[in-house]
Amino acid sequence: MAEFLYGGGYYPLLEKKENWERDLDSMRKAGINIVRTAELFNTWDRIEPREREFNFDFLDEFFDLCGRMEMKILLGTGTCSPPLWFRRKYPESVIINSKKIPYAAHASYSWTCIDHPGYRSEAERYIRTLTERYQGHRALYAYQLHNEVGFPFMSDGQDRVDIYCYCKHSIQHFRQWLKKKYKDISALNRAWTWSATNTVCGSFEECEPPEAKPEVWSSVTRWMDWRLFWMDNFTEFIRWQDRIIKETDRRHPTTTNIFYHKSQDPFGVMMGLDQFEMAKAADLVGYDLYPGSGDKLRERPEFSSMFLDHGRSITRPLKKPLWIHELESGPINGWMLGPHTNTQREEILRNGFECIGHDAKFLLYQGWKEWEFQPLHWGGIVELDGEEGCRYEAAKEIGGFLKENEKFLMEAQVPKGQAALLVSKENAVILNGVNQESFLAKALAGAYKAFYELGYQVDFVTPEHLESGYAKDYPVIAMPFLTYITGQTAGYLKTYVEEGGILIGTARCGMTGTHGWYNQCVPPFELREVFGVRVLETEAGSDPELTMDGQNYKGYWHKEKLLLSEGTEVTAGFFDDTPAVTRKKNKKGTAVYVATQADAGYSARGNQLYKELLRRELHGIAPDISIAYTNKRHKELDGHILKAGKKGMVIITNYVEKDREAGFFIRGKKHARVWLNKNPGVIKSIYTGTGKEILFTEGAGGYYFSYEFTKGQPEIFHLVYES
Repeated sequence: MAEFLYGGGYYPLLEKKENWERDLDSMRKAGINIVRTAELFNTWDRIEPREREFNFDFLDEFFDLCGRMEMKILLGTGTCSPPLWFRRKYPESVIINSKKIPYAAHASYSWTCIDHPGYRSEAERYIRTLTERYQGHRALYAYQLHNEVGFPFMSDGQDRVDIYCYCKHSIQHFRQWLKKKYKDISALNRAWTWSATNTVCGSFEECEPPEAKPEVWSSVTRWMDWRLFWMDNFTEFIRWQDRIIKETDRRHPTTTNIFYHKSQDPFGVMMGLDQFEMAKAADLVGYDLYPGSGDKLRERPEFSSMFLDHGRSITRPLKKPLWIHELESGPINGWMLGPHTNTQREEILRNGFECIGHDAKFLLYQGWKEWEFQPLHWGGIVELDGEEGCRYEAAKEIGGFLKENEKFLMEAQVPKGQAALLVSKENAVILNGVNQESFLAKALAGAYKAFYELGYQVDFVTPEHLESGYAKDYPVIAMPFLTYITGQTAGYLKTYVEEGGILIGTARCGMTGTHGWYNQCVPPFELREVFGVRVLETEAGSDPELTMDGQNYKGYWHKEKLLLSEGTEVTAGFFDDTPAVTRKKNKKGTAVYVATQADAGYSARGNQLYKELLRRELHGIAPDISIAYTNKRHKELDGHILKAGKKGMVIITNYVEKDREAGFFIRGKKHARVWLNKNPGVIKSIYTGTGKEILFTEGAGGYYFSYEFTKGQPEIFHLVYES
């Protein structure tokens, strides 16, 4: 059995040497068994401050101390922080934006272009030196490749992330990528056609990346190719580092950390991230989770759950564990006017148990201590002077739980979801390019939120999962604002429905396809037959009113006029008596089409149409776990279930906001009813209930038990299923 890894970011050069042992001992007492170092701080720029003059003394001492104290190390390759001598030696290695302006010196990290031959050469030499030095050390557990790979995600001051990299090396690499994709220049010219700005290339050497997004009427296809190239390029960069390490050390695994749903670049389009492909490039992949940054949880209580479900959806098909490389550990962001969130005991418990409940096998706080050199709040579990306060006690509480339940947690898994959301990197790229990516974020969040609040476990799937057959056994697949669909994807969706699945599409479904060009029929290809509808015209910019099951609802933004084929049932109508929601049987399955943006409307306006539609269409599909309580619309309790053989565990996290306490928790307590769809056999409270057995009752739709929850306190129940 592998050990559950529980860690903290720690950087010896930022601390007094006489405090190292004290700090590591404090970690051990909290259950910490691994530290991450040298990935961003105390890294290449400090280890090789002058070319080929290495300062490994501090890291050697730290490794030896960790070895003696039986603490493992996640060692960064440090390639995101090249030294100053490197920048002076290779001044043209800096990434360049679309206006040909180099990235600012001494700002952020990842400023170096991964296509620069000098960078590749020096980085390879450094990685080999690092690997050869520590591969045999007993403290080494794994290598972290780079750090948050991709272009800088910082805003340009106008809430827009800049476009990179336009250096000669990247442009040449892009041309090679295009030649491999299109093979013939005439095929590229055909794909890049755009009547307003059509420039014909005589050869691949004449091809230039777009200097503007399609929103200013440049070619959609050229933009798609430019961003897809960078997604491939960064994935290959991580794979390249993995290969270098494995040539010397095949015993220790490699990993890298990435983002999803970050406010500045929610889908990684500008950073150049294809999270699903990136997960294949190293042995393990991790996510960086900061629910408090940008006040995400106050605006979207489902954020952490959605974030973690996405991470698990990436790793599970690859049979890899989900790692959380960076977990919020203290006050976050804001400089002198901050912090955005003053992370306390409740947040540490909530975030940690959310990760565990979503099947994470590795949690690492970033950082273990706050850093005095940085007046931007960022952590930590303990104070600058090492004082162990309320966050430390919460982290210690989690550490004790992990140790006590380690065997089960390492064997257990979250059941595969009842619902899947179909996502596509091409779709995100196109919508980013036309400045409508925020609408996709609303639709995705609204669809997820509706399933989540109804108790359904949600996974994320891609067209590749449809092709491989991985997605075929989901009871329902929804396509939030999926404006890009190819004929191949449409064919897989047709088979999915015919074999018994429920498919849900919304307005503008498959508006674009191959090359990002307009599909002349919407929905396109076989989906016209599957849904049994064709869009005749579209109105935009209002919240159209409609009636479903005798109740009035509002749609959102779009209202499509539909032509129905034979056998298509109208289940909701707009107030002008045109179809708003349709249902079509296809052999064993059903396709539901919504002629407005109901999912985005739930996120943006709280319009209930999408949620009630799901309640109706999925009435025969029981969630694995659901929780009933008053004022549920505020999502105060979040339930998760883990299963391993005949054993199970229910983890319920607590999302009470301080400004809502009085009206929702009475004297700090809240009564709720927990429903399970399978006979739990025996239920014991193992967190605050100290092993007390809980009585449950069989009722309509499953089995339930009542429990009194304490404000700010998670609850965990152990299950032993009957044979």
